[in-house]
Amino acid sequence: MDKSKNILPQNIVVGLVLLFCLPIYMFAQVPQNETKRPKLGLVLSGGGAKGFAHIGALKVFHEAGLQFDYVGGTSMGSIIGGLYAMGYHPDSMMNIVGDQDWNSLMNDRIPRKYIPIEEKRNAERILIDFPIRGRKVLMRQGINNGFLIDLLLSRLSSVVYHESDFSRLPLPFVCIGTNLEDGSNVVMREGVLSRAIRASMSIPSFFTPVEIDGKLLVDGGVINNYPVQEVVDMGADIIIGVDVQSGLYSRDELNSMVRVMDQVVTFYRVEASNEAIEMTDIYIKPDVNSFDIMSFTQHDSIIMRGENRARQFMGQLIQLADSLNQIAPREANTFAAKPLDSVFVSVTEYRGLQDVSRSYLIGILDIKPRTYLNLDQLENAILQAYGSRFFEHISYYLLPDQDGARLVIEAREASSGVLGAGVNYDTEYKVSLLLNASFKNVLFKGSKLFLDLNLGENPLFSGSYLIDRGRKPGFGIGVSSLRLDFREFEKGRVIESYRASHNNVDAYLLLTYKNSMQFRGGIEYEYSRIIQEINPDGFSDFTSYVSLFVDWNSDTYDRLSFPRSGLSYSLKAKYISTLTNNWSNELMSNPFVLVAKYGHAIPVSSLSTIRTGLNFGTTLNNTLSPPQHWFILGGQTSKDYFDGFFPFTGLRFVEYTGQHALAAYIGWQYEVYPRFYITPKVDIGIITDDIGDAIQSPNLLTGYGVSMGYDSFIGPVEFSLMGSNGNSGLVTYFNIGYTF
Repeated sequence: MDKSKNILPQNIVVGLVLLFCLPIYMFAQVPQNETKRPKLGLVLSGGGAKGFAHIGALKVFHEAGLQFDYVGGTSMGSIIGGLYAMGYHPDSMMNIVGDQDWNSLMNDRIPRKYIPIEEKRNAERILIDFPIRGRKVLMRQGINNGFLIDLLLSRLSSVVYHESDFSRLPLPFVCIGTNLEDGSNVVMREGVLSRAIRASMSIPSFFTPVEIDGKLLVDGGVINNYPVQEVVDMGADIIIGVDVQSGLYSRDELNSMVRVMDQVVTFYRVEASNEAIEMTDIYIKPDVNSFDIMSFTQHDSIIMRGENRARQFMGQLIQLADSLNQIAPREANTFAAKPLDSVFVSVTEYRGLQDVSRSYLIGILDIKPRTYLNLDQLENAILQAYGSRFFEHISYYLLPDQDGARLVIEAREASSGVLGAGVNYDTEYKVSLLLNASFKNVLFKGSKLFLDLNLGENPLFSGSYLIDRGRKPGFGIGVSSLRLDFREFEKGRVIESYRASHNNVDAYLLLTYKNSMQFRGGIEYEYSRIIQEINPDGFSDFTSYVSLFVDWNSDTYDRLSFPRSGLSYSLKAKYISTLTNNWSNELMSNPFVLVAKYGHAIPVSSLSTIRTGLNFGTTLNNTLSPPQHWFILGGQTSKDYFDGFFPFTGLRFVEYTGQHALAAYIGWQYEVYPRFYITPKVDIGIITDDIGDAIQSPNLLTGYGVSMGYDSFIGPVEFSLMGSNGNSGLVTYFNIGYTF
């Protein structure tokens, strides 16, 4: 039944009942010399992002002067209801909601600064992954673990950490979960508040279930999305409910995966919801059908919808508040809660550790016994631990203790390995399918093994094994094998076609600093051949090389695609010797190659970023370097299979080659619509075989163009239209997905 269709008659009837019957009801129920105030209960339904409408309704309830005695909620209703029960004001809730990056929060995308530099690329280029336990590849229980949601709820609930009985909160509270094993309704009235709320909003398949008291719990909205009966059982005589459930969609409205999932869940709760609606005295249903359960970025509009709908009941709400105050006035609740800044921790417990040593986690968290703990610092340390990828999930909560608080760190270790996959297409490398496997603690604790198999027109296999000891020297070995086809241009005309086969093995010492900077030094063996297909008299034999190298890399970009802030740079020096007795000995004499790359994203406003960069390479010793170490200008791809590939706007892939190169660029990245970007850009550079000629009569190259991009769930989708003085006509570039 849609009670919102008969609002006016219902409002009049309810108003008359409240005005005339409440005093009679109270008079009949208690002795005449005793006054009893009816208990007022608030019920907030689940509905994903649509539940933000509850905040707008709460704002109106405050203006009307209502004093609730109980509150209950499910899913998003449990979050908003729980905050209200803790003493958060609706205005504070609006600020909390507005401060969140909801795309990152819902998808567990932690800031890149917490991810080790060797894993930053893997963190974003893998579209789907599967844990490996033992010899089995498993399916995940949910797309996301809810790690960041857990951190947020732990921080917000810190203000009431000393209460495990939800009836003793500033406003008695109850929330609902669903037992995943038998489908039963689970009413949560006590325990760790943040965990209860997290279980109540654990959307099946999207979030992993939460185990509480031996029960595996998911979103309470599966069977009980509007828990009126539970609030009545607490003692409520009058129920005000805010319901943001969608009901069942029509066929035409089932136009997204999110809505199909919502529809399937709704089947099981329709009857229970209808019964709960019948028990509601003032039923408020905001108009949020144009949103779906994942419309988190539209929180402002949804909050306003809740406020607007509740204001239509303002007369009744004020009348109810006045009637209750006439029966038994009471002091208004104080809604001034805010998260704790710090807390005195007397004891720290670590739970869930098996393969990862306790000392490793203690070292990262750096929690000193019997001292005040700043929660900002604690969260940063937990993010650091999670970013290490040794943990699938890690959370904290506080329990009361005689001397202060007992801090509980719950860790769920990552599986022994992860199998992942990604896909990419670009104009230059064509279609590529990535299969990735990563393993932890192989042979030695703290070790990491990465394996990549790139299937496509230019296949690549690479692997690396690292023992990273942070600020202490670590060790790594790597291996790769690549086959790459490319063409050389001259003023837009193909003058040569190449097929490169390149294999290498390297071993090195490494030193890492704060996840963003890494120093390496080691030795590399290369076994390489580049065949000229148009003029076959050129290079043909495989040639072996051995090199000594040092490099210095840093990456502080806030994200891999369309970065808004941060920088990336690398500096590499390599001394190369030829091992094979063939043409290479005649052309090369132990060249020394130096390569430097620098990129910077400078935020100008919330929507605008200046992108700058500089690429430089030179061959010293006045000699020729091996073909795989030549410098190449052209193309837009960021796939750096060879150190000397420098992208250049307006030039085709591998348009110019030389022994010395310098190229700079500047672009203005502007977000014209959420996640849609336009970037006009200009490049300028020079490339030559003789640095003396470059100084005396430089041939300056310039390029210009504009790129349009969309930050999609599978990675960036980009189209570029460009030109340059290096060739005639316009050049296009298209990319979809993360590069690898």
